Amino acid sequence: MAALSDARARSAPFPPARRRLALLAIAGITCSIGIVALVSLGDAAWMVDIRRNLGAARDLLAGDFGRDGGYLYSPLAALVTVPLTWLPEPVAVGTWLAIGVAIVLTGAARTTRGLPVADRALVALSAITFVPVAYDLMLGNVTSVLIAAVALAAWRADRPRNGILLGLVVAAAPKPGLIPVLVWMLVFRRRALLGAIATAAFASLACVGLVGPEPFLAWVRVLRSPDYLSSPMAGNMALGALPMPWSALLAVAAIGLALAALRKGPWPALAAAICLGLLVSPYTLAYAAGVLLVVVPALAACSPLAATGFALTASAGVVLVFPVWVASALCLSAVLPSSWWPESPPAWNPEDPS
Repeated sequence: MAALSDARARSAPFPPARRRLALLAIAGITCSIGIVALVSLGDAAWMVDIRRNLGAARDLLAGDFGRDGGYLYSPLAALVTVPLTWLPEPVAVGTWLAIGVAIVLTGAARTTRGLPVADRALVALSAITFVPVAYDLMLGNVTSVLIAAVALAAWRADRPRNGILLGLVVAAAPKPGLIPVLVWMLVFRRRALLGAIATAAFASLACVGLVGPEPFLAWVRVLRSPDYLSSPMAGNMALGALPMPWSALLAVAAIGLALAALRKGPWPALAAAICLGLLVSPYTLAYAAGVLLVVVPALAACSPLAATGFALTASAGVVLVFPVWVASALCLSAVLPSSWWPESPPAWNPEDPS
């Protein structure tokens, strides 16, 4: 959504007046659906995940990590949450929420530099109320940090330091949906991938040194039989929630489309990798789709019309037909001509290739 308003978008049927109209429509639809979602889910979901992280941090300090059979993050995630346990819980929750909001708004600001203030405000409003982002912030989940980590690796030059944050995320919250993104980095961001791997290894070893091996053994026991697998997996939006053999056949088709996009260049390949991770992950909830914001700047530079359609349907698609909408984004990445996609990262300044 953010880079729909990028003045450098290649096919220019979007003069300023038309761009403003498109942004108003996107912001109006996205904000309306986002508010409805927040009101509907607020009582049940408000800051559930950050409170679970705080509980895991307290368990770690008490030598009882792994007591929560539904906590799937590593002891490193609990360890980095420990400082928040020194604060009153409302302050800790508010601090985490402020961090997530700051990450999203910073990303929106970075991709709209040089545009009118009104356009930048509309982009920021659309990003922050996009249902996956709003849901993530409401839960106190880590997807906003994951968005920042993938954006650093994708938007900036291929340097080891630009993979550091992603390495920390992989070590603390190793989500299966990240695997296609790591494969993408193996092809297009090898140095950043090395930085991510080195950081993940160092952070994990340091954590073992600080808390000992037992929390990690307890974590492995939880991963072997997580609580949610003993339930009907309510809310799962991945293809795995569909009955066999349809889930397997559709997963194979999704992999085929992702491989086709891989040959088109870094941006369609990244879009496809993110979509593939959402579709074939064992468990996907709506907030996970927030990572797609990373590739919208490139999509807007490729085709403003496609980016407009993507943004207009995004929140409704996530809520109503998640696998279909994500699959349509995957198809888009595979069929748009490779010559349309930008060659350089959309937020990269060649004079400062950091």
